[in-house]
Amino acid sequence: MAELSSGKPPFYKRKHDLSLTLEICNGIRPEFGKGTPEIYKNLAYRCMNANPDQRPTVSELNDIIAFLLNSYDGYYKEAENFGYKGKEIKAIFEKADKEIPNISTSYEINPDAIYTSRVFTFSNLPKPINSSIITSYLDEDSKDCQDSKLFDLEVSN
Repeated sequence: MAELSSGKPPFYKRKHDLSLTLEICNGIRPEFGKGTPEIYKNLAYRCMNANPDQRPTVSELNDIIAFLLNSYDGYYKEAENFGYKGKEIKAIFEKADKEIPNISTSYEINPDAIYTSRVFTFSNLPKPINSSIITSYLDEDSKDCQDSKLFDLEVSN
């Protein structure tokens, strides 16, 4: 999701090694492009949660993405989810669409940034944690969930 918003692969400037692995375990996450909607970053950060039990399930992701797409297409104008009405979500993403032409997709990749699957045999890695940025998003998300059943859709146009 970060690559889609920025036009660049995560950590493309960095050597993919033990140092980066440790930083990821300690909470570093990929950056998003300018103009990326907060609602999009919120979902991405939920997916990047250091605690796998706190990440959305495939079913939840399906419901969330369907709501966002249908809101963008104008089907859920008055339905509310994520603390936004469908028509507000449409406006948020239309605003973000205006930034897309301004995103530079040219970059120089670190030759040691390897984007193919491979086995690492690091030992004694610390338990992964969330960065303060993710924690703040997750805290907001938790409050929204308590207030509005964040992912239970009630669709009424």
